Amino acid sequence: MTAFSRALLIGNTRWHWAEWDGALWRMDHALPEPDRIDGPPLLWAAVGSVPPVLLNPKHHRLQLADVGLDQAPAWLGIDRALAAAAAWRLSSGMGLALDRGVLVADAGTVLSLTLLDASGAFLGGQLVPGLQLQLASMGQGTVGLPCLTGSSDPGIDRFPQDTAAAMRQGVASSLLGVVRQALEISGAELWLSGGDAPVLAHALKERSIPFHHDPDLVLKGLVNRS
Repeated sequence: MTAFSRALLIGNTRWHWAEWDGALWRMDHALPEPDRIDGPPLLWAAVGSVPPVLLNPKHHRLQLADVGLDQAPAWLGIDRALAAAAAWRLSSGMGLALDRGVLVADAGTVLSLTLLDASGAFLGGQLVPGLQLQLASMGQGTVGLPCLTGSSDPGIDRFPQDTAAAMRQGVASSLLGVVRQALEISGAELWLSGGDAPVLAHALKERSIPFHHDPDLVLKGLVNRS
C-alpha cells in the first residue's frame, strides 16, 4: 500500500482526521467537511455516508480485510475493528497482562463494545444506542419529555429533580451499567474511546475502576496501516 500523509474515518455523525506533519500525526474530530478532502491522497474508511469526491482513484479505501483482525466476521464495522486492533497493539506495547483479553468501549453515536480474546482475536461484542440517540428517542417517543441536544454531561446529582438532568443522568447510568457488566464478565483490559467517553471515564474514576482512555483509538488503528 502507498504511504499516505492523510487519513479519514467517516463516522455516523462526525469525521475523524489524521494528518502527518513530518514528525507526528495530528488528529481532530469534526462535523463533515467534504471540501477538506481536496489535497493529497487520502487513506480512508467509513461507517457513515460516503461523499462521491472520495471515490477518486487517488484516494484509497481501507477495507475490513486490511485491518488483519483475527476471526473478524464480514459484518463487523471497520471502526470497531480498527479500534480493537489499536487497543491490542497499545496494550501489548505497554506490557500489560492480556490473558483476559481487551474490551473496547467506543462511545459514539452508538456505544459499541468489542471484545478480543487472549490472542487478540475477535470474540464478539454489544451495540447500544449512545447518549444522544437515547436522549433523542425519549424526546421523540413521548409527549412530556424534551428533545435534548448539545452537552451530554449528566452532572453530579444522581437523582435530579429537573427533567432534563434526570434524562441525562439516567442515560449515562444505563451506558455505565452496560460497560461495567461487560467488564465484570470478561475481566478484560478496558479501553474507552469516542466523543462521549469522558462521561464514562468520570463515572469509572468515581468507582475506582481501572481503564485506559484514548480519544484517537480508531484513527491510530487507521494510520498504523498507512
